[in-house]
Amino acid sequence: MEITSKRDIFGMIFFALSAIMLGYMFLTPLNHYIMHVDEYFTLSVLTLPMGDVINITSWDVHPPLYYILGKIAVDMAAAIGMDSLHALRILSIIPYILILVISATKIRKDYGLLTAGLFVFSLAVMSEFFAHFLIARMYGWAILFIIVAFISFTEIIKSNDIKSWIILTIFSVLCAYTHYFAALSVVCMYILLLFYIIKFEKDKLKIWVMSVAGATILYLPWIPPLIRQMTQVHAAYWIRQVNPDLLINALGYIAYSNDAIICLIAIAVLIVLLRIYKKESKDAGEKERFLILSGARVYIGTILLAVIFSIVFKPILMPRYLLPAAAVMWLTISIIFSKIKSKELFMISAALIALLLLIGITTTISTNDYFYNSGVHQKEILENITDDPNSMLIINNQNMIMYFLSYTNQTDAYCMNVDRVFGENMTQLHKFYDFNTFNTRDIDKLISNNTGKNIYIISWSDPVLKTSTEKIDAWAGVTISKAKTSNGTSVSTNE
Repeated sequence: MEITSKRDIFGMIFFALSAIMLGYMFLTPLNHYIMHVDEYFTLSVLTLPMGDVINITSWDVHPPLYYILGKIAVDMAAAIGMDSLHALRILSIIPYILILVISATKIRKDYGLLTAGLFVFSLAVMSEFFAHFLIARMYGWAILFIIVAFISFTEIIKSNDIKSWIILTIFSVLCAYTHYFAALSVVCMYILLLFYIIKFEKDKLKIWVMSVAGATILYLPWIPPLIRQMTQVHAAYWIRQVNPDLLINALGYIAYSNDAIICLIAIAVLIVLLRIYKKESKDAGEKERFLILSGARVYIGTILLAVIFSIVFKPILMPRYLLPAAAVMWLTISIIFSKIKSKELFMISAALIALLLLIGITTTISTNDYFYNSGVHQKEILENITDDPNSMLIINNQNMIMYFLSYTNQTDAYCMNVDRVFGENMTQLHKFYDFNTFNTRDIDKLISNNTGKNIYIISWSDPVLKTSTEKIDAWAGVTISKAKTSNGTSVSTNE
């Protein structure tokens, strides 16, 4: 990379720091511990054949692409003796590696070293990016796909070549097959393109229609599962109603979502940066301003579409779902920063961005510590259960069965007697996992017939039983309780 100015030096520093963060992703202890309860679901599902993986995903609330990639990664890892969770961690890091490459080549070429370096570094330290480039979930891939889609979006505005339309179409579909909020961001891009075409290049409307039609055709196989998932979400979903606090958390997610003050600071910084760019871009063409500000419109538009959907249909707005859109916003911030010519305004912008980066680094450290400590704690509790030859595990929730199936092969396990779990026939699950079943009305009888056992119950919230229990731990809505039997205190069935 050729250095031609002082700004390029800062860009190189950001790249060097990003490379260090990438190395830390491979070395951090977070690689070895489950950080989020949804990872238990991922591990259990990916043990099954590919057809079952896709079927179960269709009954969940996410698209299938990540799970297909995960199944391939797990099978390859098994062939060389690698741990499944470690393989999934590497799978999640790959998108950051590719974003580094894209930043060092395409983004650097278009906008310079400062933009490219700041952007890729921001994706390592801001908000919850670092943790989600490690977690065994789909967020890293959604970020990669949305960035490629957005870059092709900008190329269409700049040159309108067919190759960019094809890339936008393909990566829009990949976004929609990876995470639904990434799909919302893609919808925002197409709406923006439509406005642009109507205002500046009406003769391109035909190719816009062809791109939308092509993306729709490629997504048709997933439309029936999507409709079923929407029906399930409408029937029962856990996300809270939209309120002012949630909106502040969403708008401030470019920095951090779990502190209202930090979110308000992030919103204020964003407003100031946009105003600075407006002042600096007076001499820029209307098309250029439209292009530069499109990322901010995608970010805000994604939040707006989620709010509308939440009010009209069912609450879906969750700050962490905004990770792909936040990545686009950070690319816009990085571009705006490099476009500022006034030395005074540049220094003001540098101070504001440095404040956000400092917040990001601090919260990344604290978030990593939290995930690591909670992961170790959860791992110890589950290992204490599976290592105890006298233990008995009861999974007292239909959905929880799929989350903790991998532990049923390690202890005496009982799962609720249901026909299907996430659309999967229980008979099929018995082929891969060793567990017994019980009727929920007989759970107290099951416990009273095994009073010599250390009986543990996994459920959503506290289990509603006649038997006395004590809470062992709770995280992300999951509660692990221990029945008070003759191995501890006497069973009370209140009969």
